This record gives sequence, structure tokens and C-alpha cells, in this order.
Amino acid sequence: MNKKQLIKALSSYQLWLIVGLIVIILIGVGAAYIMLKQSQSSSIPSSTQTTNSSVSTTTSPQYSFLVFTQKGIAEIINPSSTTPFQGYTHSINISTNVPQQVYWWVEYPFENAAQSRYYLIPVNNGTVYAIDANSLKIVKEFNFGNSIGFIGVAYSPSQQLVAVADGPSGILALINVSSLNVLWEQHFVSPVNGRTYYPCDVRWSPDGNYLIVPMRFNNSVDLIALNGSLIKVLPTAAGSQPYMVSPNMQGTMVAVEYVGNNSVGFYSLPSLKLLGILQMPNGTIPQRGVFTPNGDYYLEAPSNTNQVFVISTSTFQIVKTIDLPSFSVKGLADIELMPGGQYAYVVIHGNVQSGGIIALISVSSLTVSSYVPLSTAPAVIIPVQNQVATYLVDNVLLPPVTGLHC
Repeated sequence: MNKKQLIKALSSYQLWLIVGLIVIILIGVGAAYIMLKQSQSSSIPSSTQTTNSSVSTTTSPQYSFLVFTQKGIAEIINPSSTTPFQGYTHSINISTNVPQQVYWWVEYPFENAAQSRYYLIPVNNGTVYAIDANSLKIVKEFNFGNSIGFIGVAYSPSQQLVAVADGPSGILALINVSSLNVLWEQHFVSPVNGRTYYPCDVRWSPDGNYLIVPMRFNNSVDLIALNGSLIKVLPTAAGSQPYMVSPNMQGTMVAVEYVGNNSVGFYSLPSLKLLGILQMPNGTIPQRGVFTPNGDYYLEAPSNTNQVFVISTSTFQIVKTIDLPSFSVKGLADIELMPGGQYAYVVIHGNVQSGGIIALISVSSLTVSSYVPLSTAPAVIIPVQNQVATYLVDNVLLPPVTGLHC
């Protein structure tokens, strides 16, 4: 081989060597890319959760619960986690008369999770505490009464105002959430004997223009303007004792739970014309209900059985019964919609010995989606965004304690 041929051969060899190196590099880059994609895919949490055979499989809610228990614990519960109890701190003693059980509630508009600067937490002695949302520290105390009984707060659709109803004192009040000032306070008592009319619930109209209040011992449902003046009164049957109300999202219908005759009445809004009435079956006592977002059904949670009745708003008859997890303490304390309206959450208060349960119901399938048994007895439940829950867990709460029972 002469010199010219040798140079040509070497040049060809170098060319093929370069090409080979490029191919090897490309193969390596491709393999690394594939491995990276697989790693990313495996690290993304599944959007579904599988529970036991008694519940359905559905998309996990993107919210957690801030739970205030009857005996002074505030805790974060993530219903989508395999370890739902995320953290806790000592807060306020909500139930001052255990073992007697009474009821409290904090209602937020279902469109959004809690976004206000303060959580207003009712205690069963007529007190309402304003708690800073970032520190969970009490910043102000309101005293609306001094007797044990039904008390609750309801946030306006804008979350800028809070209505308070305290049954034993007969007080209805309106609070500005930003300033924590009481805008007005009304006493609803009989002019004859001074007996409380017992406003044991309050709900906002969906447009935020008026309040809906059942006056249990006055046998009436009142519509009240935001300046405290009376708009309209629905007289109900003597002894019917209306004590819980829930409007639909469209603002065209309100359901009224009657504890005096164990029935649920449905009325038009704002005219309060009777549309239909349902007698509760088998001695069950209506406690609290909520409309599905489309208004087609009303989910009624009785106070003496662990079931939810699905009531058609076209026939006003029960079309389905949802059985909740078996639990030693019968009776449901509250039912509300989760933010976004895909789920309703049911609260079984239980007691400080048994603990309680939070159960999620899928609104689309009208079945139990999942549930969280608690060793502590829940009193007030507030849905919060997961990032809010994460902040509280990382910066405010103590790590979970196995067997916490307070």
C-alpha cells in the first residue's frame, strides 16, 4: 500500500470512528431520556384511590380538612392519604359539657375552600372564637350567650361576612371578617314571656343578599336582610319546630328540617311557597341536608341513624339510601359540600370515647367514596386547600401521635 492509499484508508477509518461515536452518544441520550420519563411517570401520584369493597373508586379530592375536636385538638386530615392524620396542636375546648352532645357547625360556600384571614369557631356555651388562619392562635373572643345548645356560623359567599346563630340566647349577629367587628346583633325572643325563639341555624342566600333563619320555638322560618330587618316570615305548623335550613345553589328552593314532626319541607325562594314535604321513614329524625349542585337531589343526614337519604326534588320522595360505615355511635351531626361540589362530606361526631368519622360521598354516583375514622371526636370541620394544609403541618402543627385520643 502506497502512502496515498494509506492516508485515504486512515481518513475513512477516522470517519467511521466518528460516526460510531455519534451513534453511541445518541443511543445513550435516548436511553437516559426514556428512563427519565419513566421515573417521572412513576413519581406522579395516581388520581384515583381504591378503598374497601363497601365504597366506590373515584377521583381523589384536592382538599384537606382542618378539624377542631370536642376536647381541644386542632388537626389536619387528608382524606386522600394512606396516613390521613397529618398533624395536630392543642387549641380550644369546643365541648364544655361532655358527655352530653350538642351541635356546632361552620359553613363555607362550596365554590371555594376557606380563604378568609380568620376561622370563626363556635363553642357550645355561646362563645365564638376568632382564630388566625396562619397560626391557629385565638385573636378574639365573642360572647353571644352563656347557655348550652345549638350554635353555628355561616360565611357569606364572598367570605367577607359571617352570620352567627345562637339558639339558647335567641341571638342572631353579623360580623365583618376583616375587622372582626360585630355589625349588628338581634335578639329574637317572645314579647309575651321573654322565651327565646331559638334561631338554631342560619344560611346565606346564594347571592349573598339575605339570611335564612329557622326560629325553632316560634315555629317560623324568617328571611332577614343584611341590615337586620325582617323581609318575610313563613309561619309553620304549631309544634313543628323548624331547626335546620339549606338553600339550593340556584337560590330557588330551600329545605327545612322539622324536628317536631320528623319531616322535611321544601319551599320556593324567596316567596317561601310550599313545594312538597316528606315524612321521614322509620322514626328517623332529620338533622341536616344539602342539595346537590345541580339541584336534582337533596341529601338528608338524620340525627339517629348512619344513613343518608337521597330525596328527589321533583317528586320529594326518597329515591336512594346511602349506608355509611358501621359505627357504634348512631347519628350524623353535619353534611356539607366540598369545594367544587364533587363531594359531600358527612360528619359523625361520635363522642370522646368512640371518636368519630368523616365520610365522603361522591355526588355523581351518590355512593360513599371514602371515609376517615378518627380517634378524636370531631366538632367543627373546615375544608382547606392542600397547600394551606401543608403550610400548617410544616410550620404550626406537631407531628402525628399514634393513638391520640383527646
